Amino acid sequence: MANPLVSIALCTYNGEQYLAEQLDSIIGQTYQNLEIVVVDDSSSDRTAAIVKDYAGRDSRISHFINENNLGFNGNFEKALSLTSGDFIAISDQDDIWLPDKVNALLKNIDNNWLIFSNSSYIGNAAEGEMLKDFSLPGNYKGIVLHNYVTGHTTLLRRELLGFALPIPAVGYYDWWLGFIAAYHHKIAYLPQALTLHRIHTASVMQKVANEDNVRQQGFEITACMLSEFAGYRHLKPEDKTFISVLHKAYRLSGSQHRPMLLMKMVYKYYEALFPNAKRRRWFSKLNFARKYAKGI
Repeated sequence: MANPLVSIALCTYNGEQYLAEQLDSIIGQTYQNLEIVVVDDSSSDRTAAIVKDYAGRDSRISHFINENNLGFNGNFEKALSLTSGDFIAISDQDDIWLPDKVNALLKNIDNNWLIFSNSSYIGNAAEGEMLKDFSLPGNYKGIVLHNYVTGHTTLLRRELLGFALPIPAVGYYDWWLGFIAAYHHKIAYLPQALTLHRIHTASVMQKVANEDNVRQQGFEITACMLSEFAGYRHLKPEDKTFISVLHKAYRLSGSQHRPMLLMKMVYKYYEALFPNAKRRRWFSKLNFARKYAKGI
């Protein structure tokens, strides 16, 4: 198909401050065969009015408002389910897309289910790019302990949704999508910054980062994601065993202060679990494993 329909799944919640700038950057894409699906999660500000105004001026925009707040993952799952394009790009409400973003991702996805790119930080004195010295890991183990796929950088084939839905209620939807694509070797990385990713105090990630119990939250999210990964219905038996044991080791280390099993697994599988970390000899690797297991 020479000119496939690309759906944009844009979720909003009290995003009136930056939403117009994001919508302008999507409407202004060099690739124009777009369907823009906006799902608002019961905002209390002018977000819905802004989208309604844009929809009145651009027939590609459709607007849905949730009667009840579905939360981060639930809202993105609904937005994905409402799209109809062969390809789906995910959008936050407060970023800025560079003009050739959709076109570049579409040209480079090949036969993969998911492609993601880099992004540049803007706002709150932020600078630099999100992924530094990053190479795409060779297998799924490189994503189970830390997520490198950020939703606002992704383009999906619809085929992925048949494997990924429903999205787990707890954790991060983009981590889940990235894991499934990586597990099936259907993932690609385009090392270009195609999004200006806004850092500000009202964003979801910054709300999490500013909490006093950020370490505990990080532990719980990773533990929950490991549990979901272990339950993925298309896992081979040996992979289910690996992730299940890693999940048990992670839980023991963080909740019961019994780090030995996790230390052993991190040491043994260091290169697979941390593929973009520096190469280490045995003593340095052992020291890293000890610090990691005791630090979660």
